[in-house]
Amino acid sequence: MSGSATSTPTTLRHALPAGVACVQNGYGLVDRAAEPVLRLCREHDVAWVPYFPLGSGFAGLPEVADRPEVREVAARLGATPAQVGPAWVLTRSPRAMLIPGTRDLAHLAENLAAGDLVLDPESLLAPER
Repeated sequence: MSGSATSTPTTLRHALPAGVACVQNGYGLVDRAAEPVLRLCREHDVAWVPYFPLGSGFAGLPEVADRPEVREVAARLGATPAQVGPAWVLTRSPRAMLIPGTRDLAHLAENLAAGDLVLDPESLLAPER
């Protein structure tokens, strides 16, 4: 299942008997509209593949790395803001799988390091403000 128009809690409930393996929806700190679908995925041990976890690549839409509270958490943890967003998403489900985009090896290393970033309770709450 993918696409926010089709991946709703109702659609997922209807599809679960068929053996849904994963759901892909837009999701991240700046777009949590799919939270009800994510909760249902957690309840049924369905993998979660969020797209746009750093916000949107479209002009004028919010970016996770631009949020002051994300920058504050990143500075305190010695990470980049672009690492905090995916690290936060990974805390939302034990079956979350990220497919990070990359433009070079250094960016790939930064993306991979986000998986090792441990967000303490204060860091988990900061983006919720």
